[in-house]
Amino acid sequence: MIMFIVNPSSGNGKGRIVWDKVESRLRRDGIPYTVVLEDTERQSVELAAKELERGHVKAVAVVGGDGTLHSVLPLLAGGSIPLGLIPAGSGNDTARAFGIPKQPAAALDLILSLRTQPADLLKAKLATGEELLTLTALAIGLDAAVAEDVNVSGYKKWCNRFRIGSLAYIIGLLRALARYKPEVVKVSVDGKEHVFRASWLSAVTNVSNYGGGLKICPEARPTDNRLHVCIVHDCSKIQLLRVFPTILNGSHVRTRYVTVLSGKNIQITAGRSLPAFGDGEPVGHTPLSSSVVPGQLPFITAGVSG
Repeated sequence: MIMFIVNPSSGNGKGRIVWDKVESRLRRDGIPYTVVLEDTERQSVELAAKELERGHVKAVAVVGGDGTLHSVLPLLAGGSIPLGLIPAGSGNDTARAFGIPKQPAAALDLILSLRTQPADLLKAKLATGEELLTLTALAIGLDAAVAEDVNVSGYKKWCNRFRIGSLAYIIGLLRALARYKPEVVKVSVDGKEHVFRASWLSAVTNVSNYGGGLKICPEARPTDNRLHVCIVHDCSKIQLLRVFPTILNGSHVRTRYVTVLSGKNIQITAGRSLPAFGDGEPVGHTPLSSSVVPGQLPFITAGVSG
C-alpha cells in the first residue's frame, strides 16, 4: 500500500487541488492507498510514523513542496521504503532535480512504477549539537534572508495564484538586498579553509538548483556522494544584481565574484550569526557543519537532471 502525505496548503492551496485529482485516479483504478492529511506538519509526521510502524506501507508519496518533503526525511532516511513526490509547491526544486513531471497524473504514474535511485542526503550539525537532514540545499546568509522574507510574505501567495512561484524569490531578493550587509565568512572543505572578506551568501547543495529553479551549483548531483558550496563574495549590490540573472543558467560560476567548492564535509562560520534554511525551511544559524550521507534515501525518480 502507498501512503500519501498531503500538504493541502502548499502552493497557496495547490496541494489540495492536486490531491483531489490524484485521489480520483486512485479510486477509479482501484489502487490501494492510505492518506495522511492533517492541519499541521507535526500532526502529519506523527501520524505517518504510526502508519509506518504498522508495516503495511510499501512506499511513501508526498503531495506538496520541498518543505513538506523535508519534514518526512527523518522517517525514511537509511531505510528501504521508497519516497516519491507529486509536486505542488512554489519552488519545486526537488522535482526538478529528480526529473519529476509537473503534471499530477504523470507524477503518479512514476510513483506507481516504484522505480528508485539511491539519493544522497545532506546532514547539517548546528552549534547546539542538533542534527538535521536536508535533500536539496542549505541556504546561508542573503539567500536564507530571501527565503525568510518569501515565507512570511503576502506576495508569495499572489505569485503562486498566477503560477509564477519563482517570481516570489526574485521579489524576495530585492527586498532582502535592501537591508542585508555582507560578512566575513570562513568555509572549510574537507579540512581546507577558505576565507571570504565580504560574503553575501554560501549555498551548500546536494542538487544543482534551489530557490525555484536557480542553478546555483550546476555540477551538483544527489548521487555523486559529494556536497557542493557556492559562495558569492566581494561585490557591490549593483554587481550582485548583475550576477543574479546568470544563476538561471549557471553561468555565474565563471564570474570573479563566485567561488564553487566541493567535498564531503563543509563547515561555515561567520563574523556574525547568519540564518540558515534547509529545503526552504529555517534550520538555525551559523556556525554549522554539513556532511554528505551517501545513498541513504531510495527516491522514486525519472532520472537525476543537471
